[in-house]
Amino acid sequence: MKVDGRLRFAAAAWQLAYLAVHTWWALGGAPRFLNGRESYFAGGWVPVILGVLAAAGCLLGAAAAGREVGDIGHWLLAGFNAGAGAALCVYSFLFPVIVVSLLFEGPQPGSVTSLLATGAGAVGGVLCLVIAADERRLAVHTCASCGRVHGRSPESRAEPAPGWAFGGAYLAVTGYAARMSVWLSDTIAGRWPSAEALASGLSWTAMVVFLVLMSLAGTLLPLALVHRWGRIWPSWSGPLRGRAVPRWLVLGPGLFVGASLTAYFGIAGMTAWIRGEFGGPFLPLLLEMGGYTLWGVGLLVAAVSYLASTRPPCRRTVTSRG
Repeated sequence: MKVDGRLRFAAAAWQLAYLAVHTWWALGGAPRFLNGRESYFAGGWVPVILGVLAAAGCLLGAAAAGREVGDIGHWLLAGFNAGAGAALCVYSFLFPVIVVSLLFEGPQPGSVTSLLATGAGAVGGVLCLVIAADERRLAVHTCASCGRVHGRSPESRAEPAPGWAFGGAYLAVTGYAARMSVWLSDTIAGRWPSAEALASGLSWTAMVVFLVLMSLAGTLLPLALVHRWGRIWPSWSGPLRGRAVPRWLVLGPGLFVGASLTAYFGIAGMTAWIRGEFGGPFLPLLLEMGGYTLWGVGLLVAAVSYLASTRPPCRRTVTSRG
């Protein structure tokens, strides 16, 4: 994806707005957040520092747009923006949790403020990552028409996914199975649904819908990211057969769910467990936390392959063949 200077300046403006708001909160006191905090990690000046890094990365990227900075310069900008973007996304990892909470439990005190704050951080992180990806593209001299490195990148959707992508997809399925083994055990023992869930007014319909969506994200989604039928509609799909599956229909959920599970359980959850902030029987916790983590990481690995495999055809290649 080619990112022009205007988008880079817009990204810098977004980061500066995020920085200004969090500086104001750090100096004058933060508003009320859902569950009392914006992030699992420390607040205060931490998001301010992340905002400074993100704004600096976007401003440097904007200043470099259209200029000759050399391959090393592009790699440095890519690394800086990737680090800032990843840190901001991790800090804002509660965003998908708040979205799910609003969908299934409705508005609660502080939920809208938390949604806006974490959403702004997540968008800022993604903007940094987009700039990082563009700087990497410039560093490796990808095709100006399609973004591929011809000879190393998949040329069409029909090409099979690499082995490491299949490994990631089935790692995600394994992680889902590990997590659901704990749910099955709790259900058989009568511990699901919990008394807290029933007391909160959560309906059976909402719980069943959540389980169905969760199962699709743990089985159909990772397999669609690597199998041909996830890129090209198969023969049994009727009038759609042979056509390209809309890219973001599969890639969007893959990135969203993968990043959310990895950040929430793989980083924050595992850190809290190691610190002893919550406890319980070792094996169920290992299956639950480890399962979610493998699930998330596996989805991200498979999504990287899907991202490369579903690029639009190269116009230059098509023209030369014609």
